[in-house]
Amino acid sequence: MVTSLMVILAFLNGLLVVITRVVNAKLGLHVSGTGAAIWNHFVGFLFLALLMPFIRIETGIDFGGVPFYLFLGGMLGAGYVAINNWVMPKVGATKATVLVIAGQIILGAIIDFANGKISNLGFTIGGILLVVFGMWVGNYKKAAAVPLPKPQQGLT
Repeated sequence: MVTSLMVILAFLNGLLVVITRVVNAKLGLHVSGTGAAIWNHFVGFLFLALLMPFIRIETGIDFGGVPFYLFLGGMLGAGYVAINNWVMPKVGATKATVLVIAGQIILGAIIDFANGKISNLGFTIGGILLVVFGMWVGNYKKAAAVPLPKPQQGLT
């Protein structure tokens, strides 16, 4: 069940994602995208290590019962951060964010469809098409805003 607190936390998490990506991309301009990803995860690890004494952690996890591929999230996250640090300075925060969200929506819909979590496939596909159309409109307007060279006069 979705509570108001969860909705607010998810929204705030979205704000944190954008702030994090912008800060990491700016760091990437100084130390490279990969270097920024390394620092991002190192500082994040230290932060979580400092929080550990204050957070209740469930013990007795059977690591042998967990499929190995479920531990690859850190590797995927590091790749995401490195790619973002390289892309964002080139395309801007808004476009990078929209493209990332579009990718998340499309893959999320595919995963939900595969798991039987989509109750109305038509609405889901319609929503995805609206996102793609919105991205196209944003790119089209930007391309149309580029001024054309003015014809030179007096060359007759």
